[in-house]
Amino acid sequence: MNPKDTFYNRKAREKERSFFSNRGRAGSVVYTIKTGRINTIQKVTERYVYIRSENGRADNRIPRDSIRRALALLFYRRVTTLKALIKINAYSSAMAAIIKAIMVDICKVVKTKSGAVRLTLRGLRYIFSGLSKSKRDMEIVKEYGGRFILLNYFTIRNDHTNQWKQTIIELGFDYKCVIIDPGEKTLHDAAKKGLPVKPINIDDYATFIKQHNDIIYQYLTLDIIGDSAATQRNTNYLALKVGRKPVPVYHIQSDMAALQELVDEEHELIAIGGSALRSVSTQRRERAFDEIFRKYGDSVNFHALGLGSFNLLLKYSWFSADASSWLNARIFGKLQTLTGQSIVPPYMSSEAALGFNVNLLVSLEERYYDLQTTIDMFV
Repeated sequence: MNPKDTFYNRKAREKERSFFSNRGRAGSVVYTIKTGRINTIQKVTERYVYIRSENGRADNRIPRDSIRRALALLFYRRVTTLKALIKINAYSSAMAAIIKAIMVDICKVVKTKSGAVRLTLRGLRYIFSGLSKSKRDMEIVKEYGGRFILLNYFTIRNDHTNQWKQTIIELGFDYKCVIIDPGEKTLHDAAKKGLPVKPINIDDYATFIKQHNDIIYQYLTLDIIGDSAATQRNTNYLALKVGRKPVPVYHIQSDMAALQELVDEEHELIAIGGSALRSVSTQRRERAFDEIFRKYGDSVNFHALGLGSFNLLLKYSWFSADASSWLNARIFGKLQTLTGQSIVPPYMSSEAALGFNVNLLVSLEERYYDLQTTIDMFV
């Protein structure tokens, strides 16, 4: 994580200080994640936490800076593993026990079939799309608290001057905050209309990801709608070519066996696509989502690709989602609230209405519990 992104560092400091001021004082007990062994906090100073395991003869001294770095990583990525925490501090099991105790009220812990331990924050990270052509819209997202944006490779691949990237950096998105969608749906829709389009070349796509690795947070695999086997081949190829794994994609048009294969591979995140096609009814989406979350909702993190229905975002426990529906404030004069859409009031400008939608959607990331909003909160 880029240290310039102070938002998550600040959240980490606040959460850590609150814990040690209240529940994490000397004599408090925390439990290791894998085995549930007792660890007792012996002393807390400005710089260190001294902790001893139930069979230990000496204290483990853990720098509080290390705890804050681990917390900042978790707030930024929203998912991490015990293995990742090991890289931050040698006393990994003790520190992981502290991290779990600090975050237990907003975090779920899952043990995978392979024995890995995964920590995932509750809430939903909303990623703003529909930004490939408008600098002002990107400014509004930034001004009203948006921190992650999705761009369409199909749309920006011919920008050989990389103006899209320069714009992002100038606006203050100077950290890994961009999610790249190869644009298969855009290509699919254009082909349906009979428009002449250049296919997406997987090697060009891989080169693009590597070239802009400094600002790309995640990238989606080159998915082929209706062909899960080809999509899986592309996923494996990109992982080798780029040097880091893409987010795999499962289409609701595919057999559930294809999703089971992805689940068995224990990805931190799986994107669910194919639901935003115009040919897919709301009832079809709900049936697919019902089945997916009934089988895997408690143990797997899912990203909703292009899901503009706010009701469906709140109905299921999505890890993250992207859509351009926040722009409906300008296009249709609609504000989004947790209880449904509302007409933009006459005293609210178009940009203020867009900002309202951005602010609400950003708040979902910290929607660890039920949250209610009203228009008055944002005007």
